Amino acid sequence: MEGNEDKHVIIALWNNAKLPESFDVIDCHSITKLLDNLKIRLTLPQTNERIGVVVDADADMLARWNALRDRLQATGKYDCKNLQLPENGLVLNPITSGDPIIGVWIMPNNKLPGMLEDFVATLSEPDDPLMAKADDVLNQLEEEKIQKYKDVHRAKAKIHSYLAWQDEPGKPMGTSITAHVLNPGSPNGIRFLEWLKRLFL
Repeated sequence: MEGNEDKHVIIALWNNAKLPESFDVIDCHSITKLLDNLKIRLTLPQTNERIGVVVDADADMLARWNALRDRLQATGKYDCKNLQLPENGLVLNPITSGDPIIGVWIMPNNKLPGMLEDFVATLSEPDDPLMAKADDVLNQLEEEKIQKYKDVHRAKAKIHSYLAWQDEPGKPMGTSITAHVLNPGSPNGIRFLEWLKRLFL
């Protein structure tokens, strides 16, 4: 995983479904360290039978996917020629059965630019007035040019504003899923969980 927030969101979704513990979640702290960590783990198939990779698309989903696909292709363990990232996440078998099965999910939804926070925002109810109000407030700040956040971090400002307005304001995203402030049973939450289940169960 690319960051600590990803770790807690993934654990919350998995635990909410009352599924057996079947994998460890490792925070690699950055995309660079994640790619380095992946390279090492791919050389240890006996230790890592299945590896899931969750990263943010950020501004360019295709560039992120290409970086991961190229890293897998370079090992010679996977047939990545013309491989596209499925909308429901990738689960890729190796060429040789002794190598790890690989899963890839690029936040928020394997097709759009964005990040974990964009994904988490979709776990709110579709007609939630507070999420709409968070958008309105950010739009007003931007119109007045008084916001301090960078454009790339707008999704962070939006979801954390929304969570600040809940009962017990400011719960972290993972805790908010556990407390059902956010809905783990939303369509995107289910889609991500189904990818995890295909990979690890």
